[in-house]
Amino acid sequence: MDNGKISVRYARALLNTALELHCEDEVYEGMVRLSNNYSLAINAFNEALSNPMNSDDDKVRLLMTAIGEPVHPCIEHFLQFMTEKKRINKIFLTSLKYQEMYRKAKNILRAKVTTAAEMDEPTKEKMRDFMAKTFGCQIEMHTDVDPSLIGGFTVDIEHDRMDASIAGRLEALRKQLNN
Repeated sequence: MDNGKISVRYARALLNTALELHCEDEVYEGMVRLSNNYSLAINAFNEALSNPMNSDDDKVRLLMTAIGEPVHPCIEHFLQFMTEKKRINKIFLTSLKYQEMYRKAKNILRAKVTTAAEMDEPTKEKMRDFMAKTFGCQIEMHTDVDPSLIGGFTVDIEHDRMDASIAGRLEALRKQLNN
């Protein structure tokens, strides 16, 4: 069975359990922290989790450390279960799949807003509210600063991009002049 199917099945099981226990939000936060920290040292984590010299308890403790406090008991039990089933090496993909399923179940879209200069909090809130009204869902917004945009902003929502930057307009003008 391929890694994608395994990860989807385990993520679905975790989401269903978390929904039954009404702890899906806490589990989501833990899975976000786990995937963020795991991705910072993916090779080291993969090596540690696949090493038969490391005990199952050590692997669970390593992942709980990567999650950071607080670790919801549902996550701890899930990590122990995956370890018992010899699937702990699939935890990174499973955490990503859980996040994806959670966002779909909760009607949340991820948006990345990149601006030429730092945005203040009221502007971030206005932008989040505008996107929420436009798309009819909650928005999980991350911001980034890229001075090369010169001015304006870009918005990446799921697989779409809106470019309202000066650099984007200049590039469009350059292409138009070259045709």
